[in-house]
Amino acid sequence: MSSTEPAGRLVGRDAVLAVTGAALAHASDAAGGLLLVAGEPGIGKSAVLAEQARRASDADVGVLRGIGWQGAGAPPYWLWTQVLSGLETAYVGTASGLLDQMAGREGAAAAEARFRIFEAVCGALTDAAPLLVVLDDLQWADPESLRLLQRLHRGLAAERVLLLGAFRDDDAGPQLRALVGSASVVPLTGLDVNGVSALMALVADVWPDPELAAAVQRRCGGNPLFVRELTQLMVARGDWSPGALRTPDAVPAGVRDTLRMRLARLSRPCVDLLELAAIASDVAPVVLAEAAADDSLSIAELLEEAGRARVLIAESYGWRFAHDLYRETLLAGVTPARRAELHAAVGRALVALSAGGTDPAAVGGAARLAAHFVAAGPPTAADALHWSVQAAREATSRLSHEDAARHYSTALDLLREGDGPVGRTELLLDLAAALERSGDPSGARETYLRAAALARQAPDPTALAGAALGIAALGARSGTEDPVGVGLLQESAGLTATGGHDAPRSRVLAALARALRHGALASPDPVAVATADEAVSLAKAAGDASAIAHALLARHDVVWVPGAAQLRLPVLAEMAAAAGHAGDRDLVAEALVLRAAALIEQGDPAGPAELARYIRLVDQLGHPRGRWAALSRRATLAALTGQIEESLSSSAAALELGRAIGLPDAAGVFGTLRGSLATIGGPVIDLGELIPAADPMWPIRPLLRAWGQVNAGDLDGAAASMRGFSVRRVPDKNDLELVAVTATVFAAVGSAAQREWTYRRFGPYAGLHALVGGCAAYHGVVDHYLGILAAALGRATDAIEHLAAAVALYERLGAAAWAQRSQAELDRVRSTGGHDAFRLVGGAWQLAFDGREVHLPDAKGLRDIATLLAAPNRPVHVFTLLGRDAPATGADPVLDRRAVAEFRARVAQLDAEVDEAESWNDPDRAARARVERDAVMSELRAATGLGGRARRLGDETERARKTVTARVHDAMRRIELVEPGLARHLHACVHTGTTCTYTPEAPRHWLL
Repeated sequence: MSSTEPAGRLVGRDAVLAVTGAALAHASDAAGGLLLVAGEPGIGKSAVLAEQARRASDADVGVLRGIGWQGAGAPPYWLWTQVLSGLETAYVGTASGLLDQMAGREGAAAAEARFRIFEAVCGALTDAAPLLVVLDDLQWADPESLRLLQRLHRGLAAERVLLLGAFRDDDAGPQLRALVGSASVVPLTGLDVNGVSALMALVADVWPDPELAAAVQRRCGGNPLFVRELTQLMVARGDWSPGALRTPDAVPAGVRDTLRMRLARLSRPCVDLLELAAIASDVAPVVLAEAAADDSLSIAELLEEAGRARVLIAESYGWRFAHDLYRETLLAGVTPARRAELHAAVGRALVALSAGGTDPAAVGGAARLAAHFVAAGPPTAADALHWSVQAAREATSRLSHEDAARHYSTALDLLREGDGPVGRTELLLDLAAALERSGDPSGARETYLRAAALARQAPDPTALAGAALGIAALGARSGTEDPVGVGLLQESAGLTATGGHDAPRSRVLAALARALRHGALASPDPVAVATADEAVSLAKAAGDASAIAHALLARHDVVWVPGAAQLRLPVLAEMAAAAGHAGDRDLVAEALVLRAAALIEQGDPAGPAELARYIRLVDQLGHPRGRWAALSRRATLAALTGQIEESLSSSAAALELGRAIGLPDAAGVFGTLRGSLATIGGPVIDLGELIPAADPMWPIRPLLRAWGQVNAGDLDGAAASMRGFSVRRVPDKNDLELVAVTATVFAAVGSAAQREWTYRRFGPYAGLHALVGGCAAYHGVVDHYLGILAAALGRATDAIEHLAAAVALYERLGAAAWAQRSQAELDRVRSTGGHDAFRLVGGAWQLAFDGREVHLPDAKGLRDIATLLAAPNRPVHVFTLLGRDAPATGADPVLDRRAVAEFRARVAQLDAEVDEAESWNDPDRAARARVERDAVMSELRAATGLGGRARRLGDETERARKTVTARVHDAMRRIELVEPGLARHLHACVHTGTTCTYTPEAPRHWLL
């Protein structure tokens, strides 16, 4: 760091102090935020922060400080450990001790614990408001400290806390740059000539002449550090003239030259000690005394010597370099061999201090020890290996999984055959787990495979099982089938089958069963079922309650298909008992939510109450993942009971929390829940945008987008989204979520084939309620969707039956809003389905058929069809349809003799069929035969004149027949575009010719 100016004497920084002062005033009165000061080394960033801190203290605003630590081994959250050390609030105990509380909880997700740390620190700072938190040298802050700063930047935006930081912009890494992009930044540039003149006067107690000040400003670019150092050198030489700047050694080629000259005035023992301090990255007297080779050295005297030379500056907590350029200059002068010796000395000193009762964690912990021993080279390889592993485990306990992966990788590089108790396979498994937790699934997978290869060579069944289970977990989270992972599970199952491995083998088989089940179609897989059963048997033989619970979860999953609730419920009861015996509250909760899902699926009124019980339990688990589950399932319960606003707020809170703790399911759960809400009046979102390209649901993005468009009333948009979509893309699932999606879309804009396919596919599930997984979302009863499909297919009777059943099922479960939705559909179908409509209303035609209503503009063909519908089974002459009285004569015969003969033969056949039907007491068949006979006779009469003579083609009757036929067929084409069901009915029952007839198979009641 650069040195600061004496209090109240900071020169040339009025503008930046005005900005930072205004931000502090706003934070004190209203709300703060994050303000950063950026610039090159020595530009005066630390001086600005110190001056603003002084002014804040004068205004009775609390001030806390944290400084980034340059060099290897910085512990996670080191920046905030310093900040919290100056606080005494209710949250400080939690915040300061949170990292230690996390020790040993390696299975917790990193993002979850980070969220807890954020809450504690945020609470501690909020309690201390109004507050200024000064954060210097952010370019050296550890990743966890920067991540927490990013969260606090957002979390404290509405609190009376100003986060004022400084960083070297040239040294900022990607993480800091990302933070800078979301914050307000004040750039610091060099001082102008007036500022340089004032600073030189402050240092030398003599005002320079304008020429000298301008020369210094040009040479130093206005950098206050360079100005100060050069001015001090000029004063020491006694040369206060522009000529002094022209000597070869007077103007620094870089600040390092200046610093070297100042270091040269120190004694050799002092420089040696400073080199040791530079290697240690800390001027800690206790460490320096332990690491120094010469016991006769007076550490205190040497530090005082460096202090007098202003190489070191005394602080309340000890000594520090005046700025890190001193440290860099010292390191540049150390040979590689001596540097290795110094690292080894510092490492051994820290170990000795730890053994003597001084906690090395206070100066960096295992990570710092590992860094020193690794840098010391081959002579300390064993120590480097040991402390790298310890550093990795320490980082894991503190949820710094990126650091853990780095330390495990270092340990693997150091490992030699026979070194230490930790084997390469175990290190690979630990590294893979760290990579997975740090968000690198591909790296984790590759590392698990490396561990599996070594375990296979050993052979080591336990290690192979660990690798197989690790890869299986990666596949489960990705939601995709993994043939390699399945193969490894199968291999591990075979290797652990040699006895003595009942519990590990059970866990492998349970994972294998679930992998096989999720890779199969939505029906029980016999192999998966047998595998789960074996897992249960082995777990019970081993008496391992935890293994039993996991195996029973596998048994549940392999039989999980729609309608299998009665099979699942006993398994879940046993699973809950085993999980309770094992003390695994998370597994108990999972059994409970799966039981709620099974009950709700079959419409049991106890289901919603069981879901409410699960919400209470999971909310008490004490970790953010449990809070997310409680919020998301509270949203589902509210949706089921029709409380839209509560469901919206809970689902939004669940999404925010899920993303904060890194849950991969957060967006998917939010999307399906919001999709279901849209069907009962909630807002519509584009669900297709929530699906990443790697998701198994990616192929049905058009269907999901159309679902939202239909719910929003945008049928044209939905039809466009579905253009070219094949039902073959719709996947099989172990739940009924897709019945809601496909039925809603196809009933609105689907083809007849799509509607029929969906109706047949989901028809067997009538009577069931559709849920997603373990109550992630509720989508209503299958009968409702069968009802709207039946109505769209023109089957009003079936539609009425399904929708009436849906109303009853909803009322039994207590889903009143959903019952109202089905009742409205039922009323609509009854209003039109019992009385089909084909009538002209207000200049447009209202067409209703089997519960579906459409409208068309007026057309002559529609009028012709309406006339025929008004006279079912009765021939209507084309002249009647045209509004004429009598036909005229023509020229050529309408029918030749052969055609007339065929017509008469058909009349004879129909007469015989009428007689036969009457003799068999089949009045419907007899009626249909009579209708066809009358139609044929009508055609025959139209084609022949008196005495059976043929009519002529050119007469007006034939022209009228063609006109009416064209009009009717054109009208049918128009109808087919908007209501295919009605068009099919008319094509089958309307016959055109010289006389036209409407002959329905069964009587229909038309509103005309």
